[in-house]
Order: sequence, then structure tokens, then C-alpha cells
Amino acid sequence: MNERRIAHLRPKQITNEMDHCSIVYLPVGPLEWHGPHLPLGVDAFNAENATTMAAERTGGLVLPTFFWGTERERSPQMLEWLGFDGDEWIIGMDFPGNSLPSMYASEEIFALLVREQLRMTLNFGFKLIVIVSGHAAENHLIALERLAVEFSAESASKVIVVVPFVRNEQDIMKVGHASKVETSIMLALEPETVALENLPSVDQPLRNVDYAIVDYLTFIGKPTEDHTVHDFDDPRDATTRIGRETIDSAVEQMVAQVNRAYIETE
Repeated sequence: MNERRIAHLRPKQITNEMDHCSIVYLPVGPLEWHGPHLPLGVDAFNAENATTMAAERTGGLVLPTFFWGTERERSPQMLEWLGFDGDEWIIGMDFPGNSLPSMYASEEIFALLVREQLRMTLNFGFKLIVIVSGHAAENHLIALERLAVEFSAESASKVIVVVPFVRNEQDIMKVGHASKVETSIMLALEPETVALENLPSVDQPLRNVDYAIVDYLTFIGKPTEDHTVHDFDDPRDATTRIGRETIDSAVEQMVAQVNRAYIETE
């Protein structure tokens, strides 16, 4: 089957594929600030691409990308890790120096929207619904996981949440925000949207608070002394090769999760 986007298919094509493989994917991600060098749609683009690649391997169909997401205020401890004083009011990645805000929905609205999308999707009768979230904010994923558990328990379908990022053996996602991994992914997916020249030269520091670019070690409480991006995750070192390797590894992990979940529906 060449076309898996459900919006592009006729009813008979949809039911035929459901008889063959009753899986449907829902890519999710907000329009969000990703530094001055990346587009706002990074999370959604990554989720959409990973979804397409996974569906080609597992079978199933793909719903239109859901350009929504949520974030919460940063804790005083997190603000200090990032290089702020700790008493600021900052939602997600909307740092004071950004030229534009992100499109974050409130938690309750986001959950209601996803709930309605799941309700409508369940009416089709898919055995497995896979939410692919390119946005990995803690409260965002908690809202999705809660809905997945609820709908799995109260319907005949199973709902799971996966992310298009590589997890290591300790189940840690080694991906920051707008740093080398996400920049490399976009170089592989949509290179025309990346403008590395918008970042300072490599001999200049890349401070978290100035660009809202953060590596994963900072997010887990291991920032550099001067609150700059760690060298290993500097977006100025991003390459197309790293992006492709990251995408392939992430999709491989996703496919394994989906296949395990689908077996459980049989």
C-alpha cells in the first residue's frame, strides 16, 4: 500500500487496510520556539516523518498531524539550571529573549482535544491507536499517557504513546531542545528550514537563556558552570548524517514498541 494517510483514502481502501493491519498512528506536536535557527514545527515534523516510516514497516494508517501541545511553568530549580535567577515566570521554552511565543495550549484544553480525537478514532474500530509525540515535555506526555491508559481500559482498542527519539539502556532520551540532535533531524528532513548562520559563531558561547537552546544534561540537572550548551550537543555541530542515524534508530525502537502492543491486541 503506497498511500497510508487516511485523509487521502476512500472508504474501501481504509477498511481493506484495517482488515490487513488494524493500526492507526496520530502524530502530535505543537508549534514551538526552537531557537533562531529552526522552524516552529520541529516537533510535529519529526513526529510526522517517524510515523510515516513506522507505518510503512508495521502496516496501518496515519491520521493528519495534530499541531497541538502543552507546557507548564519552569520550577525554580530548573530555572537555576538554565541560568535564570529562579524566581521568573517562564512557560516551557518561551524564554524572555525569544522574538515569538510558542503555541502552547493549557493542559486541560489539550487533554480535551486529544480525548475528542481519540473518541472519533475509536469509532473506526482500530485495534491499536499509536500516539507519536514529537514534543517530550513532562506534563504533555503525562496527559497523553493518562488518556492512553483510560481509553485502553474502557474501550475495545489499545492506545499507546511513543516518542520519535532514541532511548538508551537507562531509558533516558538523549535529546535536548533545539540542540544538536533536533537540528540534525531537521537537516535530514527539511534542510531548507535550517539557518545555522542565525546562531553565533563557534567561538562564541551559546547560553541557554539567550537562545532557549538546551541540552539534555541541563534538563536533568547537570548544567555547565556558565549555563552554556554542552559541547557534545552544540547545534552548530549538527549534520545530516547524525539526523538520519537518529531518525533510523528512533523509528526502529518505535516499530518494536508498536509490534509488541499490536500482538497484545490479538
